[in-house]
Amino acid sequence: MPARQQWETQLQHSLITEEQYHQLSEEEKEESFSADLAFGTAGIRGKIGLGPNRLNRFTVRKVAHGLSRYLNEMTQHATVVIAYDTRHLSKEFCDEIAAVLGTNGITAYIFKRYHTTPELSYAVRYLQADAGVMITASHNPPDYNGIKIYGPDGGQMALEGSQKVSGYIDGIDDELTIPVKPLAQLKADGLVKQAHTDVIESYKQEVIDLIQDIPQSDLKVVFSSLHGTSVPIIPELLESLNFSNFKLVTAQCKPDPDFSSVASANPEDHVAFDLAVELAREENADLLIATDPDADRMGVVAKVGDDFHYFNGNQLGSLLLNYRIEQTKGIKNRAAVKSIVTSELGKVIAEKNDVKMFDVLTGFKFIAEKIAEFERTEDYHYIFGYEESYGYMASPFVRDKDAVQIVPLIIKLASELKNDGKTIVDKMNDIYSTYGHYQEKLFAHTFEGQSGRQKIQDIMTKARQESPVSIAGLKVTAIEDYAAQFRKDEHGETAIHLPKADVLKFFFEDGWIALRPSGTEPKIKLYVSLITDDIDELAEKINAEFFGA
Repeated sequence: MPARQQWETQLQHSLITEEQYHQLSEEEKEESFSADLAFGTAGIRGKIGLGPNRLNRFTVRKVAHGLSRYLNEMTQHATVVIAYDTRHLSKEFCDEIAAVLGTNGITAYIFKRYHTTPELSYAVRYLQADAGVMITASHNPPDYNGIKIYGPDGGQMALEGSQKVSGYIDGIDDELTIPVKPLAQLKADGLVKQAHTDVIESYKQEVIDLIQDIPQSDLKVVFSSLHGTSVPIIPELLESLNFSNFKLVTAQCKPDPDFSSVASANPEDHVAFDLAVELAREENADLLIATDPDADRMGVVAKVGDDFHYFNGNQLGSLLLNYRIEQTKGIKNRAAVKSIVTSELGKVIAEKNDVKMFDVLTGFKFIAEKIAEFERTEDYHYIFGYEESYGYMASPFVRDKDAVQIVPLIIKLASELKNDGKTIVDKMNDIYSTYGHYQEKLFAHTFEGQSGRQKIQDIMTKARQESPVSIAGLKVTAIEDYAAQFRKDEHGETAIHLPKADVLKFFFEDGWIALRPSGTEPKIKLYVSLITDDIDELAEKINAEFFGA
């Protein structure tokens, strides 16, 4: 690894300004040089800045060079599609990756402007590319960016492939000297090409074919892209589906890498909807929808009277699953897929309607792998997949979570309900009455830096070693350790047939909790899922047992 002094001599070539670098504290600078950015199963994500532990021209080249080595080992004449979001340096990083790939003899397709993550997933499939690259940090703060790598199926790269790419990246000793030809020369040589608009038009037609139409109603919708990529594509699709009764949160529906009008560009956070709530009051709107900056995830708020009901990811997933089951009644051998930290409500809904529910590890790549398995064996017909973290996918013409196809789907459901004199809150309550009152709570604890990484590791080690018999007064009936790949209950131990993952689940008579370090952020998450009428107090007690008051 080049020394800090060598890096600092390259500051003017790094895409980082002198002002950005010199305003950092010495501690922040040390953190920037403390390690290499880790390439995980979902790619790489981190703060923009100088140094090997930050995203800049040189670390982006390093990732691209590692991907190039992998692709050139796997195939001849490889092709890669690259898309980017509205963040700081996303376009510049896209060009850097295209240049490195082209220098290594790989053809790169790039777009004229920003696009959503689901469009990238679709483009990989449509162009029959060997890989895809999405420049995004999803909902992270404005000083972050990231690189997600996709396989030829349009899903995030499978574990074996991502581990090989990671190995190639780790094998690069000096990212400051990676050879790169000029982009203009590579364009002239036909190694960097423009992706044509027919890719996006074909994707939009797939969404239209899925939704078919949105029935006429007096439903009013407020929509926000949270300064990201879903405008113009979602408004265009809604108009194509003959739904025009929506208002955009104008201040948030233009690209802004600083996310200036919102405290958090994450639709999981209630503050993301503050401006939408204001507009909904003015317009007397029924439904508020926001997508995250790369438009793979979606949040929904329903206005009922003077109140606003914020749906969590489990509720939305259960609501949409139930709707997809109603829509696909004529299909045999239906299957749905959810993550292991997603509420059991979906499983109950599925199984009581003769739909097989499969559990997979967190990460939509595992849902994509399940879809590929269904297509290979022809045993099941996929109808829906989702995660509690606000990611959903109804139709597998993409292989990643897709808010662009889900926004019109939830509007269609709400329009049908409106015509019946109901709201999506009424429908959710009907689901609870029929299948059980499942409630969820999520705690996310942030521990920054090297000491933070150790703290998270210590918390997981302690939870494994103590193996509690009760938590907050609830008797533990079973433990699942996805790192050790076993389930332990009163009958003994059984194997878990999923890839290894650093997840611990403790089961009770009426629910479970799970501990999981984030793969992309310096966080550890505690998931609480119980059948109860009031989860808040009990969830706080559980949280205090692991993390203190």
